[in-house]
Amino acid sequence: MLLNSCNHKKIKQGSVAYDIEYQLPDSLNSYKAYLPAKAIVYFKSDSTVSIQQAGAEATTVITYKPNAFMQVLLRSAAAKYVIDYTKPEQTEILPASKGYTYVATNETKTIAGYKALKYELTDQATGLSSEAWFTKDVAIVPNYLTMVFDTTYGVPLSFTTKQNGIPVTTTAKQVKFEPVPDGVFSVPAGYQKMTPKQFRDMPVEN
Repeated sequence: MLLNSCNHKKIKQGSVAYDIEYQLPDSLNSYKAYLPAKAIVYFKSDSTVSIQQAGAEATTVITYKPNAFMQVLLRSAAAKYVIDYTKPEQTEILPASKGYTYVATNETKTIAGYKALKYELTDQATGLSSEAWFTKDVAIVPNYLTMVFDTTYGVPLSFTTKQNGIPVTTTAKQVKFEPVPDGVFSVPAGYQKMTPKQFRDMPVEN
């Protein structure tokens, strides 16, 4: 009876809402209004989709863990692009391409309703330090925002990464276990297919 009860609680779909903070230098503070301050991630079984939006600009990333599938949808007022990234190509857009080393601390706090333990991280490619807070009180498939982390430490609920040299802190605010919206893992009509190389080679004004 107890086993059945535990299995019943292991719901495989839902969402995570995140807040995003950027440690911009004073000279770049005016750009903060153009950066996404929130993200929503939907997960179902081994699939996830993360959505970040700032004004007319939106970045959506669909992943499927078993075959390391990653599809990036970029939308602006002028154009819509969809780009598939192979596992090797994903290192171009993910932080800490060689992973982190992890050192546990004694600090804990509650994040999004779950007890989390703080780890000091070191980027193995750059040697730069950061931190992340992990919980083992919930199981959620890694998404685009969290897939760079070692899942043996649990689910990262708050973490700081470097994006173009800027420290970015992402913190889970709410975890919900409920059915995801229909069609959330599909590419809407009107997106132009591109390769990662074609996207890299695009003129900056596009």
